[in-house]
Amino acid sequence: MLIRIMLLAMCFVILTACQTSDQSSPQGQSMKKEVISQQEAVQAEKTVESLEQVEEATAVSLDKDVYIHLSVTGFDRFFLKDIRKEAEKSLETKASKENIHVSTDKKIELEIKELKEKLKEQGMTKEQMKTELEKIDKDMKG
Repeated sequence: MLIRIMLLAMCFVILTACQTSDQSSPQGQSMKKEVISQQEAVQAEKTVESLEQVEEATAVSLDKDVYIHLSVTGFDRFFLKDIRKEAEKSLETKASKENIHVSTDKKIELEIKELKEKLKEQGMTKEQMKTELEKIDKDMKG
């Protein structure tokens, strides 16, 4: 009797241990990743980097919105407001369709760079991208 119970228990352990799960992607991840064009963002980066005071620009875009961070160093940091206005003006003439959001805040720079990396490495759905950009927009407004 004891042998039968042990044999039955071993069969149960072997059968459940060898079973694999086909749920490789969680429910939230099951949506198909879309390729989100960043052409407007690249264009905006090039346009703004042509300004003398701007060291580096980082941008992401979705639909009609372009979010861009300007890296300004040295003495030019005293004139951030003027530099942001100049950047917006130059971007509005080049890309009239987009809503342009310009920032010089370091936190925004980190968020935009992280978002850009996620886009390159993992890909994102439009909904995920929209959520991330709404958070960045909220941070830009204070």
